[in-house]
Amino acid sequence: MSENARLLDDMAERMFGQFLADPLARADATLPERLAEAAVEAGLPLALVPEADGGMGATLEDAAIIAWRAGYHAAPLPVVTLLLAPTLPIEGPFALAAPGAQLAEGPSERIALVAADTLTLHAAEPAVTALDHRPWVRPTGEAIETHSLAGIEDRLRMQGACLTAAAMLGAMQRACEITIEYANTRRQFGRPLAAFQAIQHRIAEAASEQTVAQAAVAGAIRAADGGWSRPILWQSAKVQAGRAASVVTATAHQVLGAIGFTEEHVLHHYSKKLWVWRDAWGRQAALEAGIGQAAVADARGLWSHIVDTEETQHG
Repeated sequence: MSENARLLDDMAERMFGQFLADPLARADATLPERLAEAAVEAGLPLALVPEADGGMGATLEDAAIIAWRAGYHAAPLPVVTLLLAPTLPIEGPFALAAPGAQLAEGPSERIALVAADTLTLHAAEPAVTALDHRPWVRPTGEAIETHSLAGIEDRLRMQGACLTAAAMLGAMQRACEITIEYANTRRQFGRPLAAFQAIQHRIAEAASEQTVAQAAVAGAIRAADGGWSRPILWQSAKVQAGRAASVVTATAHQVLGAIGFTEEHVLHHYSKKLWVWRDAWGRQAALEAGIGQAAVADARGLWSHIVDTEETQHG
């Protein structure tokens, strides 16, 4: 981890820890707004903005650490929007909807929808939901502004997928910790749940899927920062993150049982985040189709994408 990354990690951990150390803090309806204000004050939204434009000029790997920490704390903060919005050609506050999404996190009076090579700004209205104790926004259909994304569309989709996957990794890490802690302390038939082989197998499977996702996401981000990113890399990373999220959440709720769904327990905050993020910045089925199309289009097939190194891909 670079020095810059370590500083960002410490900053994000202190900020999220300060607001979310108390489990009861999540019941405060003003938490998302206060958390967003703290993030802006700390300068986190400027992570990906070039230094020449007043930003930090951080790498995608650096920014992914912020997303990971937000996921680890299940922070009620649209972290991907927070990091990507300042890099777009739009002034003033707005909410950003992922490609193909119908809802975006708010509150905001404007919502930006990404489609094809354009970004269209719409008026927005609140939609009723209890998720994360904050409103979501829905486009009313009235287009306000249209901006060309020519030249940055691929970058936006790649970064959105990688940052979302990084946030998912953070949430999965904490969900696994919660599951293991519960399995070690909860006793059934005179011994801890962790002593039962079936429980051990489920937890091991969840940890394995998380580890594979971590490797895939790290590889996609390194490729992006190295300037040799290919769509199949970030698509695969997002797909594996979605697969791992399904296994981790299923395992966690099976081990914890009904208590994991109660308002008093923190697990459901992580599950809800992961279920939403599975479809954000690339639905799993759509990305899997994209991977298949890439394999078909390449005369060498999918195998070369698996075994070829950076050098052979550019040789």
